[in-house]
Amino acid sequence: MLRSTCSAIALMLLTLPGAAPAAAQPPVPHVSVAQGKLAGSSADGVRRFFGIPFAAPPVGDLRWKAPKPAAPWAGVRDASSFGATCMQSRFPGEDAGARPPMSEDCLTLNVWTPEGVDGPMPVMVWIHGGGFMAGSNRDPAFDGTAFAKKGIVLVTINYRLGALGFIAHPELSAEAPYRSSGNYGMLDQIAALKWIRENIGAFGGDPGNVTIFGESAGSTAISILQASPLAKGLFDKVIGESTSQFDPDGGLIGRKNLRQAEEYGKAFGEKLNAPSLAALRALKPEQILAQPTFFWPTERDGYLLPDIVYNRFARGAQNDVPTLVGSNSDEGATIRMDWIKRAQADPASYDRIYGGEPDQLRRSATDAVQWQMRSWARLQARTGKNKAWLFWFDQPWPGRQQLGAFHGAEIVYVFKTLETEDQPWTDGDRKLSALMFDYWVNFARTGDPNGAGLPHWPSYSEANPMLMRLAPDAGAIPEPRAEAQAFLDAYFDARR
Repeated sequence: MLRSTCSAIALMLLTLPGAAPAAAQPPVPHVSVAQGKLAGSSADGVRRFFGIPFAAPPVGDLRWKAPKPAAPWAGVRDASSFGATCMQSRFPGEDAGARPPMSEDCLTLNVWTPEGVDGPMPVMVWIHGGGFMAGSNRDPAFDGTAFAKKGIVLVTINYRLGALGFIAHPELSAEAPYRSSGNYGMLDQIAALKWIRENIGAFGGDPGNVTIFGESAGSTAISILQASPLAKGLFDKVIGESTSQFDPDGGLIGRKNLRQAEEYGKAFGEKLNAPSLAALRALKPEQILAQPTFFWPTERDGYLLPDIVYNRFARGAQNDVPTLVGSNSDEGATIRMDWIKRAQADPASYDRIYGGEPDQLRRSATDAVQWQMRSWARLQARTGKNKAWLFWFDQPWPGRQQLGAFHGAEIVYVFKTLETEDQPWTDGDRKLSALMFDYWVNFARTGDPNGAGLPHWPSYSEANPMLMRLAPDAGAIPEPRAEAQAFLDAYFDARR
């Protein structure tokens, strides 16, 4: 399920009757970054700095251009409130009245860091999901308080979405100095990582120990960043949760190169009666978002990605860092994507694997996501010098048992934010959350999830294809659905 990230959030200072005067309150923490001074907020032993610009607003002539550096500001900038969410269309079932403020001026990030610790501390950077069409860095599930209390500097970032973030167009390619277009949302992520490398020390973070992690489209983005030469040297470890760009069909969209993406973008403009770039830039963002469409990062664009992600890893051309990735045991309960076409496979093999399933799409989609993450770990282990670890999240929410361990279900366990969901959480859920949190923190600190008192998690290899089953009774197991995974190896190899 693409997690709804449009819950309204307000950061308020409460003044109770009889409270001490303002002068007696704890001082608001200040930090200095390259652009100027920031004033955040402080509570519960954690300092918070929200809505920090990491790039110039991509508006006007900067719409559909690579991000430019953020401008300096005078005085002390208030960083006690979240910035705007990037422009996005309303998803079915979403309560439009609960949406946070949206704007094209949205390239901001948030930082949680512990009080009283000068550093250097490990840094974790969260990239949200939402199909590259929706999402925000301000979702309550992504609250970084628990990480900060554990001595981690936690950062969440925004990036441009949908047509505003990923359209390619012949005129855009012609005007760009690098002669390509699209992938602006990915370039935003790279700009954020550059800003973090340069400025995170002001928050106590170690710029030489940065882990990027994300779920769904955020995880897919991380696989792209690990494959991209533009992101080299900007991070030190990666964690991917459920989906990646290892599908050789070019991700969900199937546009495998710049020419295909440009043709799609040009047709999109014509549907809006905006056949030229000038006409597209003259449109209001709401007009652009009103046109139904589905944009996705472009591989083989000649700039961000010289080849498809799978091939970059297969040749050992990826950014070689410790890699922890995995999927959930019932992804297809909520992402019902038909990745595996019976007509394009060996029908007899397809029927043997899925013919007896009560819900073939649910099972096949789950297998396909597992294959994507397994391929990520397998290729990193095969061609990289740094190790890979693979997980299998296998815990249904207690109030949604019928969905199994659905897509995105693991996020609140990782962040220790179970309370943001109205569920009858059990001691088993809390135990699993503590376990996953410790694995993620250990990995961010050392590049290895293992630690004292935790079930041993063996690194993944083709010779020893073990993964960690994440459940209250967690333990290492052989990768599940081996016959289905072998079938998918043949299926995707043929399509590549």
